[in-house]
Amino acid sequence: MDKIWINRQGSQNCILFFNGWGMDENSVSQLDAGDFDICMLNDYNPISPLDEQLDEFIAIYVVAWSLGVWAAAKLLNNSGLTISKAIALNGTQQPIDVNYGIPPIIFNATLDTWSMDNREKFNIRMSGGRKQYSQMSNCFPARDVDNQKRELSNLKKEISMEKSAEMPFDCALIGSNDLIFTPASQENYWNSRTRIIRKDVPHFPFAIFDKWEQIIAL
Repeated sequence: MDKIWINRQGSQNCILFFNGWGMDENSVSQLDAGDFDICMLNDYNPISPLDEQLDEFIAIYVVAWSLGVWAAAKLLNNSGLTISKAIALNGTQQPIDVNYGIPPIIFNATLDTWSMDNREKFNIRMSGGRKQYSQMSNCFPARDVDNQKRELSNLKKEISMEKSAEMPFDCALIGSNDLIFTPASQENYWNSRTRIIRKDVPHFPFAIFDKWEQIIAL
């Protein structure tokens, strides 16, 4: 697992950003950091303990996207870390599930057929269509397909071993055009667990934000 400080300016406020599967810092490079130090976690192969020194911060915020929602729960549910606010974006804590996440048959098919061609198709679906995809080309990762496939394979293994990993989230953003985690599955999961925010966005939610402060304010 990678832990990269994408902004480090001595702020008293920290964002722990749990990125989605296969992604890197390009997904949020357009966001103004504002008054936040931002630690990105990604490439969950394997998931390793969170050993960053965070005592210097007065406030710690968690922003988790897609499969990063489950990764955040796995790392933080027993960490003892005081979280000021936790925000889930287009994901659930039961990510391989017919009712609450991605159906296993679809998850397995994505893993089994992952290739350059299928990655482009996936990114188009994640963007909400070919036009949006062409406008967001800078948001996609500089990672090779074999690296992404190994990560997804490890996520499948770790999720199957730790199905009950959960942590409290203060709110969950659900994109009405999400073709990866369907809105219905997200609604099923979050409806009795937290405050739901519905936005007209695809699975990739960051295009509607200009700065991290807007996400923290959800």
